[in-house]
Amino acid sequence: MASDEKKRILFLCTGNAARSQMAEALARIDYGDVLAPVSAGSRPAGFVHPLAIRAIEELGFRMDEARSKPAEEFLDAPVDLVVTVCDSAAADCPSWPNARHLVHWSIKDPSFGPGGELARLQAFRATRDELRGRIDALVEALRGPLPRRSDRELLEQGARILRDVMRPHGFKFSGASEKTSRGHPAAGGAFRRRGRSLELQVRSGVGIATYVAGDHRLLHPAYMEHLGVADRMRYPGLSKDPLNAFRRLRTDLVRFAKPFLRGAGLKDFRRFADERETATHPS
Repeated sequence: MASDEKKRILFLCTGNAARSQMAEALARIDYGDVLAPVSAGSRPAGFVHPLAIRAIEELGFRMDEARSKPAEEFLDAPVDLVVTVCDSAAADCPSWPNARHLVHWSIKDPSFGPGGELARLQAFRATRDELRGRIDALVEALRGPLPRRSDRELLEQGARILRDVMRPHGFKFSGASEKTSRGHPAAGGAFRRRGRSLELQVRSGVGIATYVAGDHRLLHPAYMEHLGVADRMRYPGLSKDPLNAFRRLRTDLVRFAKPFLRGAGLKDFRRFADERETATHPS
């Protein structure tokens, strides 16, 4: 997958009310720098399910512009891949003009599950998470040979991935520079605003993020652990693309790191950083 050319993906389900809407949103949230996703329905419902919207917006991203669209809207649009996310859509659209590839995922519709609203919301969350895992695997399958990139180039590209979530909080990227970390060459840079920063480092292709407020510092995993969300972090997993560390950091920042980004949680941040420093280096 060339980094300068986004793959155009159409997600199809029957009503374009839940599964394909969530798939489009997740592909844009997690891989918007390399994917250009859209979604549609073979028999559009005319609305987007409120619980689909809620399941996505729990991740910290809005779905204000989502609408249920007919598949015909994209018949003449060139797409690299069509993904049908339900059996009915696969039967309605066994082939697709102008598509290079067609993939089918048989995913159960969460709209008709038993139980009250909480049980149904849990079903939508499970579907969201299943779709997210499938999209991760799809991106890996689509990925071509990775270009050779220096640590500085990786840091600069990673900063571009993060810029849209840092800028609204007043953080500006200081630029990438070459440095030495523990005797090894590395690249470093930071998103800064008055009193705090998110420091970034890439060493031998591995990205590291550190939250800094004055003399207080916490690595990204440690801060997520303190917030009680370590089990919901977006780990890069087995991906061979080093930029995935920045893509998944981006989603963690939006979903969990607002206390630091907005400044409202700095007192708690400093207290925990002090406690961790004391535990790590007792006097």
